Order: sequence, then C-alpha cells, then structure tokens
Amino acid sequence: MVLTINLILLEMNTLRKLVLQIFLFSSIGAVFTSCDGEDGMDGINGVDGTDGTDGVDGQDGADGQDGSDFTPEPGLFSNKSNLDPLVAMMPQFNYVKAYSLLSSSDTLSNDFKLVGAQDGAGLLKDPNSDGYIYVVNAEDTYAVSRIMLDKDLTPLTGEWLLNSGVADIARQCSGTMWEAAIHGGSQDLFLSASESINYDVKGIDPYMDPTPTADFGLDALGEFSWENAVPLPQGAYAGRTVIIGGDDDSSGSQGQVILYYSENGDADLENGKIYVLKLKQISDGLGGVADVVDGTIYNESSLDFKTSYDVEFVEIPNGAAMTVSEMEDACVAAGASAFMRVEDVDYQKGSDDNAKNVYFAVTGRGPGQGTYNDWGTVYKLELDDDSPLTGKLTQVISGNTDTNNMDGNLASLQSPDNICVTENFVYFQEDPNSFSRNHAAYIYQSDLDGNNIGVVLELVIRQDLAINGSTGYSGEFGALTDVSEKVGVPGTFMLNLQPHYWENNSFRGRDGHSLPDDQEDRQGGQIVLLQGLPR
Repeated sequence: MVLTINLILLEMNTLRKLVLQIFLFSSIGAVFTSCDGEDGMDGINGVDGTDGTDGVDGQDGADGQDGSDFTPEPGLFSNKSNLDPLVAMMPQFNYVKAYSLLSSSDTLSNDFKLVGAQDGAGLLKDPNSDGYIYVVNAEDTYAVSRIMLDKDLTPLTGEWLLNSGVADIARQCSGTMWEAAIHGGSQDLFLSASESINYDVKGIDPYMDPTPTADFGLDALGEFSWENAVPLPQGAYAGRTVIIGGDDDSSGSQGQVILYYSENGDADLENGKIYVLKLKQISDGLGGVADVVDGTIYNESSLDFKTSYDVEFVEIPNGAAMTVSEMEDACVAAGASAFMRVEDVDYQKGSDDNAKNVYFAVTGRGPGQGTYNDWGTVYKLELDDDSPLTGKLTQVISGNTDTNNMDGNLASLQSPDNICVTENFVYFQEDPNSFSRNHAAYIYQSDLDGNNIGVVLELVIRQDLAINGSTGYSGEFGALTDVSEKVGVPGTFMLNLQPHYWENNSFRGRDGHSLPDDQEDRQGGQIVLLQGLPR
C-alpha cells in the first residue's frame, strides 16, 4: 500500500515538471510568433531640400581613326559569280552544296567575259602561282578559253587559246586534259574534240602564249564526229598509248567507238593506228549469247540489257589519211558495230587496273525516228588485261523501257551525253534539247554496274533570263570534273552548264571573232563548284 502511494506521488511530480517545461517553451515561442502591436501615429513629413546646380559639361574628346573594313576571306566554297548556281540539288543529295564560280554576267579584271555552252574541260595547277589553270571548250562559240584561278578557285583573268576565226572551225565538244604525270610523256596537252564542220582532235598547249587561229589538229587520230578523246593512264598498258573516243554520228556507218593505239611509247600522238569496235557476240534472242555472222553489221538492237558480249577493235588501215566521208565507208567495210551517236567517254579511277573499265554514253535519236535506240544507253567496256584490242561489252543503263528492246532500267532517262566515272560511281548527264521526257536536264548517279540509280541534281530553268520569258527545257550540262586531288578536298567537282535558254546579244563575239547572225554564240553559260559529291 505504501509502495503504491509513493509511485503515484512520483508520477504526479514527473507530470508537473513536464507541464512546466511545455509552458516554458510555449512562452518562449510566443516571443517569435505573436502578432505585432499597433503602430503609433505617423510623424509630420520634413520639407524637401533645394536641388543643386548642374555642373558644366566637359569638352568632347578627339575622334579616333576609322578602322579597316572587315572583308571575310571567301574561301574555296563560296559563290564567286554575281549569279546564283543554275542547279538544284535533289533531296537525297541535299548534303552536296553548289557554288557559282563564273557566269556570262561577270567581267574579270582583264575584261574577259564567259560565253555559253561550256563543255569539255581540264584543271591544272598553275606552275607560276598557288592557283590553277582551267581550260574549257565553248561548244557553240567554236572556241577554247583559258581561265586563271587563285588558290580558292576565284576567277582572275581569262583569254582565248582558240577562237572561231580558225581555218578548221568546229563545234568543240567534250575535251580531256592529257596530264604528263598521269598519261605519260613530258607535256600536258588539252585534247579538244571537234564534232562537226571539221572533224579532228585538237591538241592545245595549256601554257602557251595564245595563238587562237593556229592549227592544233592531231591528224594521226583520224577524222570522226569526235565527241571526246580520252587517254588511259600510262600504267594501264605500260609503254603504249591508248586513247578511246566517241563518234557522235547517226548517219552512214553511224556512231563508232574509236581506239587510237600505239606501241611506240606512252605518249605517241603521231605514229599510232586507228581502230573501231566490232561485236564478236550478240544476243541469240532467247536470253543467251551467239557468235556473229561474218559480213554482217550489227547495232545496239542485237544486245540484251545487262548481258556481256565479247568484242574486238578492228583496224582501219591508213585511217589517218582519210576524210570523214572516207572514214564512214571504211568503218562499213571493216564491219564496225553501230551505235546511235556515241557521246562522252570516261574510265574508272582508283588504279591502273580500274582504268581498263571504260564507260561511254550513247545519246539515242528520240522516239518516232525509226531507230534502234530512242532514249539513250550507257555501256561498260572491260578491256582485257594484256591488250586493249579485246574485251567485253555490257549495256548497264538504258532509257528504252517502253520502246526498242523494252528492257531498260531508267524510264526517266532522256538523251545521256556527258559522263564522269570515279572509283565507285558513274555520273551521267542529260541533254534533252532534241527530245525530252518533260523534265529539265538531270545528272544521275549509279554504281559501276548501273544499279542503285538516283538523281543528283537538275538544271535550273530561269524564265527571267530568257528573252521572251519562256524557256521550255532548253539546256544541258558540260564536263563534270573531279578536282578533289588538285584542291586537296575530297568530293570537290567542277561542273560546266549550258543553259541554252539564256540568250543576250551582248554575249556575241566575245572570243574576238564575229560569227554570222544565224549562229548560236549569243548564249550564256556558267561554271559551278560542287562540294561533297561522293567519289
């Protein structure tokens, strides 16, 4: 009983202490959490003081000298012309950029002005500066110009190496720069192909003092409707000279694939022999291959798409002494195989062995003409390792999907003309001026067997540049040249444009010689630079 009472007393004392502690802490918290007391009455505002007097302004300091205007370095990839590039990249190639280098609306420092129909071309390093030399055919002005460029490909000056006053005036179409370091010999030489009026290949020294009416003809190569003359690298067939060309002809023997061949060294342009291509096999009509019949001349209608056939080059005896008419007869007599206007030629890059793979475009004649090639074709010619006189021929691209053999693979193709072959791709370019499939000229890319075809770009049709504001699809491309190794930037190409719709009488006579009024030399032209095009 006593123990119980003591426990109760102890608990009561403990509870009392706890209540006192709670009260103490609550009182302390009240100091911080209780409401503010009532404010006292506001006092009377004091009187504002008087503002002080402003001080006298100091004198202005002297003006500093003007700084120099900032002029950004244009660099390699920038527009140098006053006219935007006349090309439009397609969506799948939107990573490729185009820049205008020179147009017919520009004037260079020595008063040089570009003319129209820029076609075959070649680029060299200038041995006298850190810049470049660009030699280019002006097809419809019947002339060849040399344009000096600085290290960023900015055009500086220009002059005429050949003009339309020359005795053997001709339409100068495609062209190739023979470079001694690549093709052999000791001299660089621009090979300019004459397609009509006169019919030779002109060899022009790119470094010479201009003599624009001189005779530059390389008579040993013979007379054809030359579209281009393309030398193979000196290592492809060591100690021999091999030039392959296209005969842009639709009459007589029609178009030939031409071979100039010499065993007298790698730069013999005087003593070689002339050959033309002849089929050794044709289609058997059942998807197979058959031997040709002697004495029969065959054409493209005897070939199935994507089938390979044995071919050979047959000699035209004494061909260098023949006129173009005599050459037609000699080709028929030799049984040369016929193609409907052979256009540009190029070879695969990357190695000497690759260079034995030669490609050429056949432009066709257009629908309703009663021929065997309406819309155009591209061929791969694989020359044998030991001799360029034999090989295999395969049609790898064809626009004849609904005409002729009806076995083509590119229904949009219209008149392939120029061609550029890199190590991994074939770029082929349209010329829809004689016939079209109702679109502006395209440049296509395919692999080396004509597969995976895509449209890279198209020619821009600008009505504001046409005299009457209506252009149709008038225009085409000239040379597409890979200059990557020259400028040190992979994927860099120069492209020549022929916007035939751009006409102005001020463009006439710019080569220093006037042509009759019915000639085509009042057209404008443009040179563009492409950045990032796959090789």
